[in-house]
Amino acid sequence: MLTHRPAEPLDGVTFLSGDVGKAADLAREAAGDRDVGVFGADVARQCLRAGLLDELVVHLVPVLLGGGVRLFDSPDLGPVTLRKTRCEDPGQITDLRFAVVR
Repeated sequence: MLTHRPAEPLDGVTFLSGDVGKAADLAREAAGDRDVGVFGADVARQCLRAGLLDELVVHLVPVLLGGGVRLFDSPDLGPVTLRKTRCEDPGQITDLRFAVVR
């Protein structure tokens, strides 16, 4: 887990602080042939900047929040081209999947 406040490891969770590229390398190594998931707008934005994100999954929930970290509020990031690969609407939550086009 990438965090600003690393803690001692817990049952299979390693806490990391620092460079997102190094954290991604360790995550890929630990995952082997499985996918690596990134949670949180700030870490996802860092991965986009570093060219480390292959896919973006958005869970659209009909709740309006007054605060939080905006994923796409990064003028310095420039345009990011996404290609929709899936849209599922099983109920209240709509799941959208986009491939990051390089």
